[in-house]
Amino acid sequence: MNKLIKRYAETAILLGLAIAGWYFFIRTPVVFPDLKGPAEITVLPTPAPTLSFADFQHDDNNALALLINDRNSSWLGLASGLKSMGIPFTIVESANAALNHDVIMVYPALTGANTSPEALRAFAEHVRKGGTLLAFSVIGGGMPELFGFENSIELPEFTAIRLSNDPFNNSYANSPAEKFIPLTENTSSEGGLSGISYHNTKHLPIATFNDGSAAITHNFFESDNGTGHAYAIGLELGHFILRATNARFVQLADSYVNEYQPKIDTFLRFLAKVYQQGEDNAILLSPTPQGKALTVLITHDIDFTRSINNIPFYAEMEKSMAVPATYFIQTKYLTDFSDEFFFQPSRVDIIEDVVRDGMEVASHSVSHSNEFSYMPTGTGKEQYPYYKPFVETFTSVRNASISGELRVSKFLLEQTSGQQVVSFRPGHLSRPDSLPQMLEATGYLYDSSITANQALTHLPYRAMADRSYDFPTSIFEFPVTIEDEKGRLGDRINEAIAVARNIARYHGLVNLLVHTDVTDHKLAFVEQFIVAFKDQAWFGTMAEYGNWWVARDTTSLFIHDDQPGLRIVEVSAPLGINGLTLQVPQGWTYNGGVSGSQQNGQLVSLGFIKGTASVEFAVSP
Repeated sequence: MNKLIKRYAETAILLGLAIAGWYFFIRTPVVFPDLKGPAEITVLPTPAPTLSFADFQHDDNNALALLINDRNSSWLGLASGLKSMGIPFTIVESANAALNHDVIMVYPALTGANTSPEALRAFAEHVRKGGTLLAFSVIGGGMPELFGFENSIELPEFTAIRLSNDPFNNSYANSPAEKFIPLTENTSSEGGLSGISYHNTKHLPIATFNDGSAAITHNFFESDNGTGHAYAIGLELGHFILRATNARFVQLADSYVNEYQPKIDTFLRFLAKVYQQGEDNAILLSPTPQGKALTVLITHDIDFTRSINNIPFYAEMEKSMAVPATYFIQTKYLTDFSDEFFFQPSRVDIIEDVVRDGMEVASHSVSHSNEFSYMPTGTGKEQYPYYKPFVETFTSVRNASISGELRVSKFLLEQTSGQQVVSFRPGHLSRPDSLPQMLEATGYLYDSSITANQALTHLPYRAMADRSYDFPTSIFEFPVTIEDEKGRLGDRINEAIAVARNIARYHGLVNLLVHTDVTDHKLAFVEQFIVAFKDQAWFGTMAEYGNWWVARDTTSLFIHDDQPGLRIVEVSAPLGINGLTLQVPQGWTYNGGVSGSQQNGQLVSLGFIKGTASVEFAVSP
């Protein structure tokens, strides 16, 4: 009897949901009767390698030489990190080629098994004559004496790395968030990551594992050519970077969002510091345009009826302050569990005004479903008005697909705004594994679907297909730094400013996510944040920053140092770039070469360059 009653109850619930769905459905007319599309078919992608060693090779001997001795390693993670931090490097495939550079990095391992005795001796001689060698997983080969340790041990479970407290480390990392890097998740029963620990070091280690053994060693040698440096690194950094940026650490950071968690950035800043230490002509490419301290993206999620109605209040304020923002708009044209439809002709004027005010219109999907991560791929043929995703509950959606969410929202926004839509953010930051390649297939360029604390970086990076370690896409990810769903946003302005100031120390990215469902404290927060950084930060839309970032990603340098007291930096920018910022060594003074350039300390912001330009610097002893 109880089973029968339970069955009747379940049937009644299902019937009720069906009736509710039918009721909502018939209440929603075809809101744009003159629109149908998109007409083109999306070819569903198959992940394949899109980058090779050749994409990271050029002839400047002043760049860091990255010697990859295992093509099956996670070298793409390391290359992506170096790119994001702006460390000039070139991939080489032999010890002889590496030895033409002052600073050499060997990855993923330097051992007696993968390196010839002749190459090992040459590396040792390189250091003793004033060069720099960084090597990962140093085992055997007569190398311990060079790197300043007695023996190394491979262990499967290290749970954390801590930077030592010394002047070298303090010059780039001096806060607890920077000095402590966990290697296991807070809620995980797993022991941590594998690594190589170094024992009985000659000098204070740069960093130690949780058991007190050295994670990064440092040894040095004086010579007539200056000081040579040897660093042994026990963590497989490329794998760590890809695992983090692929969101494969569930809870490695202290919080999901809203805090400063530069775990990857700390490692990259260490590598930048070593490069600057060992290369007299070391130039870094700043992650921020025009010599500014940091990049700020003001982004708004429009996923509620009140949100779209409040757009003018935010856009008017931002326009008055000459700060363009990105509006991620849900194209909700069906009434369902989550809300009534609000994307309709009566609100097209709002969207047109946003574009007229210099803002970016971006996609926030059609259904804004938390189940986006679990939707089927789709057919690549989904069209408005026939694509009708129906949200039943927070954890249930019918007739929806990844392809449909991307294709149809992009089509409707482009038709109503007159602007090309290139940026995407999913509802609830629900992120399917295939999202990067699906974005690529449907014509997007930029994504913001992960928090900086999940990715463990406050820098943009290239997204990998299927959260893989082998298949990079052309999509660049811009992680969310601060969002508005934890407490009252207006009460958190000081905390947000503090996070931004930490990120500004290395010219990183602050990506603010603010819903426009209310004005009062949220609108005041955005205005106060802008005022706090108006003179220090570069503000732009995600598309503007994305276009600049892609141009930076393809820019390379070649330094001519054959004239005493003079350096000619040949800048190659095939896509064209304005505001490329060089961080030059102390004692370098910009002489000229590119109209509109200016120097502020060690930062030199260059004017517009397309093709090749020569920039001249006077160099004091």
